[in-house]
Amino acid sequence: TRGLGKALAREFLLSGDHVVIASRSPDSVLQTINELEENIQEGLSVAKKKQRETLLQAKVVGTSCDVCKPEDVKKLVNFAVGELGSIDIWINNAGTNKGFRPLVNFSDEDITQIVSTNLVGSLLCTREAMDVMQYQEKGGHVFNMDGAGSGGSSTPLTAVYGSTKCGLRQFQASLMKESRRSKVGVHTASPGMVLTDLLLSGSSLQNKQMFNIICELPETVARTLVPRMRVVKGSGKAVNYLTPPRILLALVTAWVRRGRWFDEEVACFFLL
Repeated sequence: TRGLGKALAREFLLSGDHVVIASRSPDSVLQTINELEENIQEGLSVAKKKQRETLLQAKVVGTSCDVCKPEDVKKLVNFAVGELGSIDIWINNAGTNKGFRPLVNFSDEDITQIVSTNLVGSLLCTREAMDVMQYQEKGGHVFNMDGAGSGGSSTPLTAVYGSTKCGLRQFQASLMKESRRSKVGVHTASPGMVLTDLLLSGSSLQNKQMFNIICELPETVARTLVPRMRVVKGSGKAVNYLTPPRILLALVTAWVRRGRWFDEEVACFFLL
């Protein structure tokens, strides 16, 4: 209901899709639905005939769900099927990192919540989504979000977060072999570094100055990811925002990007 998840939902809606959003907070779900419906109405007010026809098909509903709780996830799946009839694409976007600091400074609650949300939540949601999709005539597609540590690289000061993302990559590899003959595609989506609360929590001044070069707004990333998610075929695809050409371009134009999001002296976030 915020950050990248909200931006992804908006892009699917602008493509005329039916979207279910979920969050722990019922108030957050309601507020986000209202905002997304306003986005649709704003689009309709300026859309030409073809785009208007597309926007008129868009639908957004939502419900509260704690992805760490199996009973909540089952209710979410039933809610989605009840509202939409079937599920074509399921995106496991929920994630938390609890800031940047050494492992010894993470509380028991911090560690439990990070692992439960990022890893256990993705396992539960993927299981329930696949269980519905395997009986659908067209199957379906599940996307798990890559993040720092997915490839096995070290993630100092976010060791817990990194270990969950590394675990998800192993989970993806295992599912690929399990579902070879399945109608359900399992994929990864990698948004790169996105300017959201998840990234900024506990970031240092040095981190933020680096973010000017490589980070993008959620809306920018969603505009690239969603069209590719909507047409994905088969299984095992990696839908990435930070492709090698984009990384090269960011590095080559680093001097232009200085101060793009953050002032170099006070590291203030500029969002116009």
